[in-house]
Amino acid sequence: MSTHCFVGTTDVANPHLVHARFVLLDGYPTVVVPALAAIWAGHARRDAHALSTAILASDWEYLDPAITATTESGFAGQRPVPGVGMTFASTTDGAIDAAEPVTVFPLSHARHLDVEWIYLIDPLTATVAVHTDDGQHLARYRLAGCLPPSPDATCTPASRSPAARHAPHQAAGAPR
Repeated sequence: MSTHCFVGTTDVANPHLVHARFVLLDGYPTVVVPALAAIWAGHARRDAHALSTAILASDWEYLDPAITATTESGFAGQRPVPGVGMTFASTTDGAIDAAEPVTVFPLSHARHLDVEWIYLIDPLTATVAVHTDDGQHLARYRLAGCLPPSPDATCTPASRSPAARHAPHQAAGAPR
């Protein structure tokens, strides 16, 4: 449950530069990709630009499209964002710390980050690219193909990188 990840997008002018937010819990592709698809369909109204904006608004304890305004957290400073998730907050000596800015890093330096997965939303194609902790591209998923109860709800990759052939395989169609 404590698998960390970054979720964000790349810079249009420099596609190797990532703008992302930290997600503390449930960072596995089997959780994050369907959650992003549900957030895209609900909160963002199938607008991948709005999805990127919502995700980049805060660091996250976890993403959960079922979060409502009345969802409570036992941790100081956290707040629910309806249809998106629970924000991440930290405290120092009992005082809530100021929110961190968006994390910006070159994808080639991903191995220096303390995360296991990186998810990059492409607002132009409404897809999510999944990268491993070293920045290696593993697969790309169409958000529309990851929504239940569609026949494509297994989140079959829209594309796989050549390196993915050498990665451990899960059940057919399931993201790692």
